[in-house]
Amino acid sequence: MKDQAKTSPRGAQTRDALLDAAVLAFARVGFQSANLREIADAAGVNPALIGYHFRSKEGLYLAVFERMIGQMRLGFDPLLARIDQALAQAAGGPPAERVERLLPVLLALVEAMLEHMIGEHPAWGELIVAEQHSPTAAYDLLHTGIISRTHGALVALLQGLRQDQQPERVRLLAATIASQVVTIRTSRATLLRLMGWASFGEVQLDTMKALIRRNTTLLALGD
Repeated sequence: MKDQAKTSPRGAQTRDALLDAAVLAFARVGFQSANLREIADAAGVNPALIGYHFRSKEGLYLAVFERMIGQMRLGFDPLLARIDQALAQAAGGPPAERVERLLPVLLALVEAMLEHMIGEHPAWGELIVAEQHSPTAAYDLLHTGIISRTHGALVALLQGLRQDQQPERVRLLAATIASQVVTIRTSRATLLRLMGWASFGEVQLDTMKALIRRNTTLLALGD
């Protein structure tokens, strides 16, 4: 009966409300400082329901990441499937053909990474950056669910484009390309101030995408 209650429409609604409140709280003040009673109040539910649905504060924190990763994969998985298809089609082809097939999906992947870091849900970026600085069990979920998958796709694309490069150098190059996105997110306040922007709106996002496309193309095809 307990499990049925958790998965009932009302139970699912309560769970989602707690996760909505928790992601904002954890992003705002961090895991240690987040208060479970305040999260429950923000969700409009009894604090005891946190234990009922998630067992503990850590369980709630991990559930926030599980849901976040699941939502991110809805956007990434179709793109990763396109990348697999492009890699298969480009395999063994001449350099010009490999560039034609692989560069567009490489740029699409980097753009998607940027959108998910700053364009989808601001709290996600805060949580990802926090886990980069002080990894917890949530980072293992994030690494397995998203980071290793996207990094692996970057590496495969770069190997297809630069077949003369050593594997270690390609992995580092993939990390360098991804770091453009991470740096924009971690330097958010500084970038907004330097650029005179009030926020990262659609125009600003398009400007950053254009620069990242250029940088990524140079890194992917350069010497």
